[in-house]
Amino acid sequence: MRALLLSFVILFSGTSAGAQTKQDEAAVRRLPQAFSEAFNRHDGHALAAIMADDVDFVTVGLTWLRGRADFEKYHTRLMVGRFKDITHTILETRVRFIRPDVAVVHHSWTIQGDRSVDGSLRPQRFGLMTMVAEKRNGTWLVAAVQNVNGPTGPITRTPEAEDIESPIVVPRPK
Repeated sequence: MRALLLSFVILFSGTSAGAQTKQDEAAVRRLPQAFSEAFNRHDGHALAAIMADDVDFVTVGLTWLRGRADFEKYHTRLMVGRFKDITHTILETRVRFIRPDVAVVHHSWTIQGDRSVDGSLRPQRFGLMTMVAEKRNGTWLVAAVQNVNGPTGPITRTPEAEDIESPIVVPRPK
């Protein structure tokens, strides 16, 4: 009886995660592109428009932005300052629905044209962003983000990762 109940729970929990529509999948897949387009227009307001009011966003510089207002303030300042000449490009996107109204979106990216705090031009960078998207009142919004830079040195594989393939490979400068 217990095994039957467990099988029933597994069966129905598995189907609900896949119950999203093609429209939902397209909307979620569009989030990284919308982010990139706003980034390239240097428009902090447009960037903030895809974020939930209570977004948690961790930058590559380890700044934890809490809420859309702080996200917008930070990115608006960045876009008229050190990132005013930046170009942001999405390389690859992967989506996994956890529930019909919640998805995890991973995308690799590259940027060039940004400057360090001291004003020096930075080399091209590569990274991986993880977004948690949630459908709220019929609209897909970004509820949480962890953004990371890729290593800047030569490609090396650690022994621990030797036989593990990443679903998204983040390029590294040559």
